[in-house]
Amino acid sequence: MKTLSILERRIAALERPCNMDIDPENAAIDALDALNETELGLVDEFMNLVWAGFPYEQISEMMGEESYKAALAAIEKADQEYRRLTAPPARPKRRGKPLELPKEHRYDECGLGVREDAEA
Repeated sequence: MKTLSILERRIAALERPCNMDIDPENAAIDALDALNETELGLVDEFMNLVWAGFPYEQISEMMGEESYKAALAAIEKADQEYRRLTAPPARPKRRGKPLELPKEHRYDECGLGVREDAEA
């Protein structure tokens, strides 16, 4: 499962557009392209009811519970695609050994170095 997750992230990074001057309107249209015809229809119906001023409880009753939940899931799917398209490129992880900080030296009264395991 971990390998699949890594592969998905790599594919998403490759699919991400290189141009960071993305037009938000075009990104929104591209995000809607991720939806199929049924999902687009549900989102259209849902948004028309929202723009008409109906509260969410009435919209749920008008559309039916199953269609209402499917519309919300389609909106979430489009929103995730939009965030993926507009996200800045991920910084690649560094490979190699982590930096090792030098050990602190202790000094006695004369300024001479004292071994790490010596008692104070």
